[in-house]
Amino acid sequence: MLQFKTPRFAAALALLCSFGCQTPAKSTAVPLAISPAPPALPRLTRAQYENSIHDVLGADLVPPATLEPDVPYDDLYSVGASVAKTSPRGIELYEDGARNLATQVIAKPERLAALLPCTATSTTDGACLDAFVAKVGGKLWRRALTGDERAVLVATGLQAAAKLGGFQYGVSYTLVAMLQSPRFLYRPEVGEPDPDHGGRRLTAFELASRLSHFLWNGPPDDALLAAAQDGSLNTEDGIGAQIDRMMADAKVHRAVRNFADEWLQLRDLLDLNKDPNVYKHFSSDLGASAREETLSLVEYLALDQDADFRELLLTRTTFVDRRLAAIYDIPAVSDKGVAKVEQPPGERIGLLGQVSFLAMRAHPVSSSPTLRGKYVRQMLLCDHVPNPPAGLNTALPEPTTTAKTMRERLTVHMSVPSCANCHKFIDPIGLGFEHFDGIGRFRTTENGENIDTTGTLDDAPFADLTSLANDVAQSPKYPACVAQKMFAYAVGRPVTDGEQAQLDVLGAAFVDSGLRLKTLMRAVALSEGFRRIGARDDTVTGATP
Repeated sequence: MLQFKTPRFAAALALLCSFGCQTPAKSTAVPLAISPAPPALPRLTRAQYENSIHDVLGADLVPPATLEPDVPYDDLYSVGASVAKTSPRGIELYEDGARNLATQVIAKPERLAALLPCTATSTTDGACLDAFVAKVGGKLWRRALTGDERAVLVATGLQAAAKLGGFQYGVSYTLVAMLQSPRFLYRPEVGEPDPDHGGRRLTAFELASRLSHFLWNGPPDDALLAAAQDGSLNTEDGIGAQIDRMMADAKVHRAVRNFADEWLQLRDLLDLNKDPNVYKHFSSDLGASAREETLSLVEYLALDQDADFRELLLTRTTFVDRRLAAIYDIPAVSDKGVAKVEQPPGERIGLLGQVSFLAMRAHPVSSSPTLRGKYVRQMLLCDHVPNPPAGLNTALPEPTTTAKTMRERLTVHMSVPSCANCHKFIDPIGLGFEHFDGIGRFRTTENGENIDTTGTLDDAPFADLTSLANDVAQSPKYPACVAQKMFAYAVGRPVTDGEQAQLDVLGAAFVDSGLRLKTLMRAVALSEGFRRIGARDDTVTGATP
């Protein structure tokens, strides 16, 4: 659900604005002519919530099975987090989850001991409980807690400890309070005046939080919080050193995987459904296998190889399990999980030859040039494809003796004037994938007719998947689109027209780097647009705690 022009957002910002601020990094570069969006109040996504729990409280904790669902906006869940409203049921789910997690923490003495910086001397040891609040609360809330905040939390815990007869119950109730707080569930970005460039900028703790959720998809660690606290994050050298340290950490892998999951819409694969009477090779686990194939490839290219990211579209290297090997008709090299293989030349190449794309963008009983072409336009080239008019019949005609193939059926469909314009924009791309059926199996005929895979991309003709993939990879729109998606993912809010100059700079730097994704990530994190925010606007779209 989306909430617009909400006064509750303004109240939440005013509340959160009252807490301590630190000065962000000072840039010596000439500022870009950008107009950043007003401050946002992004809610933690499901993945960020789980990573926060595991990083702060323990990797063995079981996170809640159900939470308020993520909502995509501009195709990204991380952007949707800044415009999504929490429902009353969602608030109940966060409370239930907090109680369950706190119960898990105190259920094992060794787990509780790992979180306590002291040994309680009594059931109501306020000093020890205060030390716990300062240590764990600072990590959960991603900043140092004020004295008043600590006092309220400690009082809550001491009351519970006294009534229930155990110090561990004080820890539990204090933890529940911290996990239910909007200071944990939301990432406030109120900012402060920027004396160097005018306008506003993130505070140091806000910058630390944005950095960690971008580069780690989770909370800041002690070193990053310390850099915000002691002022070293306020310098160009300081922020650069932190970015390099963070990108050398293994947690960057989960961030790259999550970016790919959102950008390429791989979550849709978890609900993949096909008619088993039409597709004998389909099973309920196919979507999860296909998702892991693409995530593993992105991770391998971007981090392990630091490869030109056009290779995502052009490589024959991929990662398959036995399930996918059967679809691809190639030998499986591992009995468990995915393993790296090379696709033979000819049929498949890169992302656009994978089941994740081909099956996800198809119908339950057939392929779909329209869905596949639209995906290439929107996800890989960032072209705008308008939705069909309300009430328009988008169903294709059934196969006939004169229109047996999907190409022929679409030709009939495009004879309808209200359908022609959009279909001419996307179908000539999608027809290049017609050698693959609705689950991504290769074929050469349809209903007894030879399949024609020729088409055009922006008026340039192509013959088949290989030539189409090369055309997409060489399009100047592709690196610009990756940069745009990465920046929106990093800032966690919709990108404004006033930030186009920043996107142009990032896109050009990405091309100059040879399309290295790690280089793009570092450039985004160091960019002015990443650190600057617009003036507060109490009527702006936002999330409400």
